[in-house]
Amino acid sequence: MTKQEQTGATEPKTLAVSDREDRKGVLKRIGGSQSDDWNHLIANQAMQALWEDPGGATVEDKDRRAIVGALDGISPGDELEGMMAEQLIAAHNAAMKCYRRAMLEDRPLPRREHLDQANKLSRTWAALLGALGKHRGKG
Repeated sequence: MTKQEQTGATEPKTLAVSDREDRKGVLKRIGGSQSDDWNHLIANQAMQALWEDPGGATVEDKDRRAIVGALDGISPGDELEGMMAEQLIAAHNAAMKCYRRAMLEDRPLPRREHLDQANKLSRTWAALLGALGKHRGKG
């Protein structure tokens, strides 16, 4: 048995970051980058932030398409805007889920707690929107 096998260590991996296929920027409108790997990452993170019912109901494809449509509408101009765009979408979706839960009867948490969370998320959303505007020079 080699020392590597004994320790469980693996060979260092080399990663090429200047892949020409990645630098086409085909999806720049959804992630803000010339790197389509980045743009995919942004879109996937935004989609994964959608709430899934632990009881088994999954996010529908139309909801995923809506996320990509929102990213396209925000049209981030660079990677920072891409990150802000996905956070804007996540904060909005979470706030709306809290507002909805506050309106339902027979919830484990009191209505006030759902409204407090929705309020915090809404303020976070507004701060993100202000930061995006400032970054774009509209602040």
